[in-house]
Amino acid sequence: MRLETPRLVIRSFEPGDDEALLRVFSDPEVRRFLPPAPEPTLERMRAGVQRRMDTERDRGYALWAVQRKDTGTLIGNCALMPVEGTGPEVEIAYHYAHEAWNRGYGTAAAVACLAHGLGSIGLERIIAICFPENVGSWRVMEKAGMRYEGVASYYGLTGLKKYLADRATWSLPS
Repeated sequence: MRLETPRLVIRSFEPGDDEALLRVFSDPEVRRFLPPAPEPTLERMRAGVQRRMDTERDRGYALWAVQRKDTGTLIGNCALMPVEGTGPEVEIAYHYAHEAWNRGYGTAAAVACLAHGLGSIGLERIIAICFPENVGSWRVMEKAGMRYEGVASYYGLTGLKKYLADRATWSLPS
């Protein structure tokens, strides 16, 4: 899978992406907005990259690598995945290196993934969730054209902000 925006390439993960992904998830600023998890290691990232590749092969979508066109640097991931790993809801999720924040990359990748999911993949609706204090994340959701649905509980966490994009009403933001 490969999507392009003017500044980004969104592509399937490949063996060898594990070290760049480890740099992203080793940053405490990035992890502070994620559910509690063990410390990232190269071994865990390698297994995570393989899971992403297997999931994409089996479902047709997964977490995809996001890299800058100008440098080729992997700056994070963005994609579609079954909520809590099983669905039936599908969520858009994204995680970026701290130095990539506030540059419009998150919104550009989210718009491309939403268009792909609601378009060629054929999903009817895609949700997004985040901690309320993660203002940057919910601003990406809003800028990507998702609408606020309210407070929800997922992954054993309560009080999450929930957004929605559905095929009938979502359109590319202007």
